[in-house]
Amino acid sequence: MDFLPSLSNVGAYAFFLDFDGTLTEIADTPTAVVVDPRTPAALESLYASTDGALAIVTGREIDTIDRFLAPLRLPVAGVHGYELRDVRGFRLTEASDDAAGARIEAVLADFAAQNPGLLLERKRGALAIHYRLRPELETLCLALVEVLAAPLSSFVLTHGKMVIELRLHRATKGTAIALLMQQPPFEGRIPFFAGDDATDEDAILVVNALGGITAKVGPGESAAQYRVPDVPTFLSWLYATVGTLEGR
Repeated sequence: MDFLPSLSNVGAYAFFLDFDGTLTEIADTPTAVVVDPRTPAALESLYASTDGALAIVTGREIDTIDRFLAPLRLPVAGVHGYELRDVRGFRLTEASDDAAGARIEAVLADFAAQNPGLLLERKRGALAIHYRLRPELETLCLALVEVLAAPLSSFVLTHGKMVIELRLHRATKGTAIALLMQQPPFEGRIPFFAGDDATDEDAILVVNALGGITAKVGPGESAAQYRVPDVPTFLSWLYATVGTLEGR
């Protein structure tokens, strides 16, 4: 896997970027993430240079991304494709089994309460249990979520970095990108995706199939074409790309 090269003719691309672990370092808790103050400005410049063909593709909710990047409001695929905001600001939401989700949430909330340090994150269309502060509970957390999800064919379990997420829908980051690529201003461009986690592999496979460019940030197996060692290196690449645009 090669290191991510410089891009010529940036305006020919449609950019899809993960958030945690790609644009920001992963923190102990979801709310503790810190965004480099240069990042929103760089994204705004890239958005303008591509006529709006830039989207954040994330496990977080759209409203959360808006708060982190304020006042910037970009197209966003949130909760792994469950919710989608396009360049016009229109929102689409996938169907989900909210009743079953509520029953599972009650069990996970009780489990987290009995194990201090575990964090249950409630999102529209998904539940995530973070064990970063209690890594010794990984096996137990995974076993519990697997048992809860087993009878429900419409739910998708994903195991990320110190987090186990149960999606109450069948959408993925890949399906969100495929949908955006059918709409202006993304349509007809070369897709570019960068992400860091196993939950990004669906997006990587879709972008590879569309003839685009994919980058894996950090260690781990991946189908991505290029490797970036860490978040600071990816941000340096992003800032340099934007700097080239602004220097023209």
